[in-house]
Amino acid sequence: MSRAVRWVVAGVAALVTFGGGAAVVRALPWGWLPQEDGARLDTALGFGALAGTAVLAGLGWWAGRERQPVPAPAPPARTLVQTATATDDGEVRQSGGGATHLEQHAEASDSGRILQSGRGTDAGHERVEQRAKATGRGRVEQSGHDGLPGQGA
Repeated sequence: MSRAVRWVVAGVAALVTFGGGAAVVRALPWGWLPQEDGARLDTALGFGALAGTAVLAGLGWWAGRERQPVPAPAPPARTLVQTATATDDGEVRQSGGGATHLEQHAEASDSGRILQSGRGTDAGHERVEQRAKATGRGRVEQSGHDGLPGQGA
């Protein structure tokens, strides 16, 4: 129910309570109420105003509330760390994706070869870190978020 509709309901309920309370007090012959018409009307209107105000206070609180949207839960942070070593004619292939924090570490010596590719999350909260070390005739190929290969030595 929209906020405007809730305020209309609160106002109508307060007016109905005021009118109903005043009519009941004026119509019923209670012994403790004044018997004169003017005094009886004053008492009835006072009672109606008090009852209507009480209803408006309660329903006004209800009508004025804003429904807070439920925030979507944050995706859990995902860390991916990869470490590798290639020697002689060894080859290391590392790829990682979908992590908010991606680290790849590799070392190659002699004719070792390293291929690394990594991509963070699509949300933009990413950190892709690739470190490689090659010695001798070792070879390193790395690609990051944009998918374009980079060369390292």
